[in-house]
Amino acid sequence: MTGVVLGNRYEIISEIGSGGMARVYKAKDRYLQRTIAIKVLKDEFKEDNEFLKRFDTEAQAAANLTHPNIVQIYDVGRDNDQYYIVMEYVDGITLKEYIRQRSYLDWREAVNISIQICSALSKAHSRNIIHRDIKPHNIIMTSDGVPKITDFGIARLVTSETATMRIDTVGSVHYSSPEQVRGGYTDEQSDIYSVGVTIFEMVTGRVPFDGETTVAVAIKHLQEEPPLPSSIKPGIPKALDRIILQAMAKNKQDRYATITELISDLENIRARSGVSDEILLPNIRKESDKFSTRKYTPLGDEDLAKSVNRRKKEPENNEEKNKYLFPLLYVTLIVAILGSVGYFVKTILGEIITPPDEWPKEIVLESYVNRDINEVLLELENDGITPEVIYQNDDIVKENIIFEQSPPPGSSFKVGGITPLVLKVSKGPKMVEIPDVKWQDHNAAKYMLEDEYGLIVEEIAEHNEEVAANLAIRTEPGKGAEVREGTKVILYWSLGPKKEQVVVPDVIGDTYEVARKKLMDAKLKVGNTFPEGREGHQGVITDQAPKPGMTVDEDTPVDLFFEESKETGGNIPDDIPVDNKRYKIKLPKEFNRDETVRFRAEIIESDSGSVYELFDYYEVPTKEFPKDITVNFPVPEGVIRIYINDRIVLEEWF
Repeated sequence: MTGVVLGNRYEIISEIGSGGMARVYKAKDRYLQRTIAIKVLKDEFKEDNEFLKRFDTEAQAAANLTHPNIVQIYDVGRDNDQYYIVMEYVDGITLKEYIRQRSYLDWREAVNISIQICSALSKAHSRNIIHRDIKPHNIIMTSDGVPKITDFGIARLVTSETATMRIDTVGSVHYSSPEQVRGGYTDEQSDIYSVGVTIFEMVTGRVPFDGETTVAVAIKHLQEEPPLPSSIKPGIPKALDRIILQAMAKNKQDRYATITELISDLENIRARSGVSDEILLPNIRKESDKFSTRKYTPLGDEDLAKSVNRRKKEPENNEEKNKYLFPLLYVTLIVAILGSVGYFVKTILGEIITPPDEWPKEIVLESYVNRDINEVLLELENDGITPEVIYQNDDIVKENIIFEQSPPPGSSFKVGGITPLVLKVSKGPKMVEIPDVKWQDHNAAKYMLEDEYGLIVEEIAEHNEEVAANLAIRTEPGKGAEVREGTKVILYWSLGPKKEQVVVPDVIGDTYEVARKKLMDAKLKVGNTFPEGREGHQGVITDQAPKPGMTVDEDTPVDLFFEESKETGGNIPDDIPVDNKRYKIKLPKEFNRDETVRFRAEIIESDSGSVYELFDYYEVPTKEFPKDITVNFPVPEGVIRIYINDRIVLEEWF
């Protein structure tokens, strides 16, 4: 398809990939003068009307997703029988290739990538959009190491009509949840399972379940427990083991309830530098600590009999165990209670029995509020007091200044007693470092600055020769600057190169092809043609807008008005110049009268062999045939060929 222009706008440059449903091409947006990626559906899906209807609805919904870690969808369309999605072009490699190049990723890098992936899914899930095909193949790593999820155009809205899917049409079985394998109801937690598999592969370099066939892999998803990642690659924190296994729980109720819970636990791991087990994971369920590396094997008849006999013996064994267990629990509880009472009595009696000169020193607390913490600590140290200091951000109180104390000033305080002195100290306002936003979609950059950095964003558009239209140029303050959360930041984005002023040429009296060449040479383009449906190839132009001689911006569309067509027998009228000729094109018998066809014509120069395209129109109703056309020959001698759906219906030397 190289060189093909879809939608009279997107010029295909080269093929960059192919999947189960579509081929992906690198292309150029002629209007916005930027590089884009365009995904064209394969032929086998074009006949499924129900699929095409869902495809259009769901792609339109996905186009509303704007997030720095989601490949942005710009447009969805159809050109004759070609269905396509236009999206952001990302210069990078897939996460699958990234893992393959490195064998496996350091767990810290994997956690960082995972948080960004989950952040993108959180945005999608908040719009009731489920991806259902999360896998490293659908995540692109930019040259800056930023992951971007693609293929949201085939995601599903959460509705009763789209709640199930066939795994052999969308997705990969190695990353599919058990409910997807069964063809059951899927929701946000299906994406969470796939994220768990993806994290597993990042940190180990392999998928948790593999087999010779897709059926074998699917059965393992249903029946087997995944191995511990740390058993494959030592050095992975046990806490990350817990997170991955909970995300990959067979039953949805055992997984994370939301992607936000998963992000929270990943953030807690990222905040630690070591592999300690003492990391707080508030969203891990107790059951997730019971790791198992056993493989599930279906029971045969003998195994089933043994299992039944074993269950018969279990009540007796349980009764025997309970005979000793409960008394032991009672004794333990009594000892704990007596120990607590003894400690309390010892503390009280200690103060009563201790001589007065050895009693704890008692002072009256001063007011430490609005004082520097370092000065107060020196003062309290002289009194033998070690306070509990809590640092908190505060937009008003200066850094290191105490803004609250407990007990309050004037209270009696025993030095070394049970009650501590608590001082709350300001860390100053919360500061954020402004990221580099250049080359990002300006809407994505705006949402990132607002949602992730808590800044107030004002946008200013300006022309830029370097940065393509609709992409961010810079911020003010610039990247790396530290500012308070809530600070106003100016985001500059590009309108593309500044357009020159050009003079509109006179095309009145010209045919469509002559007018189009004149307009292109003047850096303008053809706008609407009238009467509507004329397609701009019949007759000569009687009027134009803007008028000849006017000064306009380059790339401005010029509307063309044509003379009314007249039925002729196909002979050359006397009033048409010798380099013009009128033809009557008839419709071949095999075409139906209620469909549309592609109608195009070209001229091949006899001397040089150069090919000139006269016109190329998609979706021309067959009821318009026989069709009169007037041809202006751009060369003195050659062959004219006219096609209907790539079938030659006229070939003539001139």
